[in-house]
Amino acid sequence: MEKPVTSCNFLVPVVKGASVTNDRLAKRMRRFLHPYYRSVFPKKPLPEKPVQPQKSTDKEEALDLQQGEWVEVRSLEEINATLDAYRKSKGLEWMDEMAQFCGKRLRVFKRVKTLKLEPDGQVRKLRSPTVFLEGAYCDGKGHFGCDRACFLFWRESWLKRVPDQKMK
Repeated sequence: MEKPVTSCNFLVPVVKGASVTNDRLAKRMRRFLHPYYRSVFPKKPLPEKPVQPQKSTDKEEALDLQQGEWVEVRSLEEINATLDAYRKSKGLEWMDEMAQFCGKRLRVFKRVKTLKLEPDGQVRKLRSPTVFLEGAYCDGKGHFGCDRACFLFWRESWLKRVPDQKMK
């Protein structure tokens, strides 16, 4: 075995020359039998019936945000209204680290159209409008001090467009 590769939440051993069958077994072992897995990911009781997000009375418009535009992150109450019982909006999870940006004005860094999943290398296309914001990085406090500084994914429904403003 080679030196373990540090993942965001726990150590993942790298198996050299594993076959397809051994690779599947290695993935299961990493996930379920790893000594740190249950301490990092304790079992959480799921709600009996998933609660659907509250539908706003007005029709949600796609903002079609482009690079360089200014946006304001909606208040936590407005964002919570878009989340379901699993704290997700159209499959994208709201992270506690994002709450510090509520009410702040930030510039759109980039639209997110595709992403590559780290565990298996799959490339996924995002159907719902999602963006990265300048200066909005994960601080790692909710992930046991992780210092990777990953971009946070923002749904357009969590943002409001604001007029252009000069940076001070």
